[in-house]
Amino acid sequence: MVPRFAKRIARSSLNSLGLSLHDLRKNNDLSVFLPGHLNSLLRRLNINCVIDVGANVGNYGLMLRQISYQGRIVSIEPVREVFDRLCATAANDAEWTTLNLGCGSVEELREIHVFTEDLHSSFLSPAPNLAVIDSQAVVRTQTINVKRLDSLFDELLEGIENPRVFLKTDVQGLDLEVLKGTGQGISKVEAIQSEMAVIPLYAGVPDYLEFLSYCRRIGFEPTGFFPVLNSPLTGHLVESDVVLARRHWTNIESALVDSITN
Repeated sequence: MVPRFAKRIARSSLNSLGLSLHDLRKNNDLSVFLPGHLNSLLRRLNINCVIDVGANVGNYGLMLRQISYQGRIVSIEPVREVFDRLCATAANDAEWTTLNLGCGSVEELREIHVFTEDLHSSFLSPAPNLAVIDSQAVVRTQTINVKRLDSLFDELLEGIENPRVFLKTDVQGLDLEVLKGTGQGISKVEAIQSEMAVIPLYAGVPDYLEFLSYCRRIGFEPTGFFPVLNSPLTGHLVESDVVLARRHWTNIESALVDSITN
């Protein structure tokens, strides 16, 4: 058994070199593989604005800065107390803006269920499966102003010449509704990262196959899948992040031909 302090020292040393210490006894670790995938993707697509819907306290934005992304970050968080912590995280970054609202396919005032574990707060009611993951009940509700992203794009992208957007959503079951709310603004989005449900933790969550089918219909194909949560009872995948990029089959076919002929 490696002492905990030794792990901390090793982790800190490796992090300074851009490397990571991975515990092979764990069967998933989003923090290990996703940042490198995003680093490559954001550079390749020349992304200059990341819109983070469901930003919580801003850890995703911090990760983007750690992988040297220097463009604009827009973090959107609905729960007021969590938003205040997000503002503190982004306070010293001139290219990082924050908005206190929710996003969906319909503009409305809507009640959000706030959990003790704020990462689980959702506009949807909890399903029985959630009790296996988080035994804490909903502690209160809060009325949230929900906007469609297509009504916000002009404001969010103001001052960016030739905006190339990466849209990240983590909204506990309503990720598909956020995508539908982009409307014609989806033409500005080059890539997407969303959380998909395989085993629903909330009532009315779309199936992951429905989510992927919708993304294909609007022109996006996966570049990577990253497990978020497995059932502690059965080991089955509960939720996974998927990263998708706009489909350019001609470019893909050309690259494949080049790789074969060379």
